[in-house]
Amino acid sequence: MKEIILASFNTHKIHELRQALKQLMPDLQVLSLFDFPAYKRPGVSFEENVGMKALHAAKALQKTCIADDSKIVIPALEKAGAPLAKINIITSSPNEQESLAKQTKKLLEAMRSFTEMQRLAYLECSLAIATPEKVIKTTCGRCEGHLHDEERGKMTFDFDTIFMKHDYSKTLGELPASVRLRISHRRKALEQLLPAIERAVR
Repeated sequence: MKEIILASFNTHKIHELRQALKQLMPDLQVLSLFDFPAYKRPGVSFEENVGMKALHAAKALQKTCIADDSKIVIPALEKAGAPLAKINIITSSPNEQESLAKQTKKLLEAMRSFTEMQRLAYLECSLAIATPEKVIKTTCGRCEGHLHDEERGKMTFDFDTIFMKHDYSKTLGELPASVRLRISHRRKALEQLLPAIERAVR
């Protein structure tokens, strides 16, 4: 059976990408790094190249792998000299939801006096597919919208409860999972990567 590995330990990202791939390529078996407990990935920061993550996993496992990096971009914050890296808090808390909630509250406070135009933002995902020999392709997908001034809905990923896609009246946290999957930045990046996935797993 054809298979591919998502080079990630993020359960939410794995679930979303696996569900999208099931729709796009039903016959493809989608594994993750949780299926390979002996694999130890390098310490990679958010800014490091997504291709390096995919290639490292592919070489270590001798299989075709996909890796991702995701972020939120708020142009007004960067213009004001307050990049998101300084707004985000780093916590050693084992409770992922607690950490995300703290980051969201800190961002809301930083943008409390922002106008509607200053609240424009976009979610961005970079995906890469690699074989043990090389990185085959990298793609980038965006979900554009703005940040609400209060939290609404359920948090799954960073800032889900305050991010609203253009032309939608609900935050990502309020939308059904099926809708989030269809409009997500990861889905857009994955659709661009699909031809390379199909070639790699023939």
